[in-house]
Amino acid sequence: MTSSEHHVAGKNVIILCHSDKKDGKRSAGSGPIEPLLKFFTAKKARYIFIVEQPHPSPRLSLDCTMEVHKDGILVATHTYNGFRWMYNIEPARRLSKTYIRLKLRDMLADRHFFKLIKKHYPEALPIDFVIGMESINTLMGHFYRKLLQLKGLVYYTFDWTPTRYDNPIMNSLFLWLDKTSCQLADFAWNTTDTIADARRNLLHYDLDRMAVQVTVPYGAEFRADLVKDYDQLEKFKVIYSGGHYPDNGAQFLPDIAKRVQDSNPRVKFILTGEGPLTGMIRAKEQEYGLRNIELTGYVATERELDKLMCQCVIGLAPYADTLVTTKRYGDGIKMRTYLACGLVVVSTVLTPTSREVKAENLGIVTQIDATEMADAILRLCGDESLMRQCRENVIRKAKAWGWTPIFSKAFSLMSEASSAVR
Repeated sequence: MTSSEHHVAGKNVIILCHSDKKDGKRSAGSGPIEPLLKFFTAKKARYIFIVEQPHPSPRLSLDCTMEVHKDGILVATHTYNGFRWMYNIEPARRLSKTYIRLKLRDMLADRHFFKLIKKHYPEALPIDFVIGMESINTLMGHFYRKLLQLKGLVYYTFDWTPTRYDNPIMNSLFLWLDKTSCQLADFAWNTTDTIADARRNLLHYDLDRMAVQVTVPYGAEFRADLVKDYDQLEKFKVIYSGGHYPDNGAQFLPDIAKRVQDSNPRVKFILTGEGPLTGMIRAKEQEYGLRNIELTGYVATERELDKLMCQCVIGLAPYADTLVTTKRYGDGIKMRTYLACGLVVVSTVLTPTSREVKAENLGIVTQIDATEMADAILRLCGDESLMRQCRENVIRKAKAWGWTPIFSKAFSLMSEASSAVR
């Protein structure tokens, strides 16, 4: 039995998370739910309860669900739709933002499912771990420690910044919830060291009196069945994957495409996703006479998105430094996926992940500037020796990366911390 199996085998786990699931399938925007499920299943956890709270997407039901997995088999799915009148926002009015009513929905759903577990699955008690993605779920796990006979509470955050909202009241509430979660949880899983550093040095949390801070970077499994040899790829396709939002740098895309088109018409851009800047991109496409971009719209499944990525040679991550960006502190999830698909990365300096790109020669890191990003793409496409070397480095790194070693290390560190306390 491996070290991580020793920590997880026979355990009972609840995962509280936000997700996008349609017809039983989770989209690429659902975070690390599938990797957590696969990890706990492979390590022989006994019960795995996955409580899912949908984002305000116009395509999805906003009802919360709970999957019940026993010994690696899905045995039941429960739905919570109490007080639907409160949270069922009309699809046409749903926006990608924080809704207080949906936070209330999450709290009510957590309470409902916790009580359902105690009533219908008493053999699953005690619960060994509650993993709460974001603060509200973490606090609900704490409030129901006694009911669940809870042994360990994990505050898991991968979308964090000290300036989460431009509204000062909302931001103060966010920081209070974050600090309280750190105080009440047993462990805080952070996607980068930068988050713990900011809590200590910028927000002045006394981390010695709070949850043990554990760095759990975002994993991405190498797409071995989809990644092709470099010589089999069309030269040259660049993909931008993500929502069309200012934080993601979507506002730079038309100017990048125009400069590249003027210098090298062979380079083509695939722009996935949609958002508030989609209209601007389409307008600029007409104004600039762009013939080198394809807007795919929303890509429904991770598999479809992977196939698109693996047809390309460069992954573009033009992150911008906005007031409320989470990219300065979090792991570059988009960039991790690019690497897993064998893509050479062109990124701005904003994210901690960009340091790896630069240090390990996985692509080119630029300042937050459309001209610099375009020139980086042109340089790679004009120097295939450089492109090949970067791609070799990317694939070597991607093959050694993955969720299992990341989660295994996290549980080993948690076990060591618990032993030190005892």
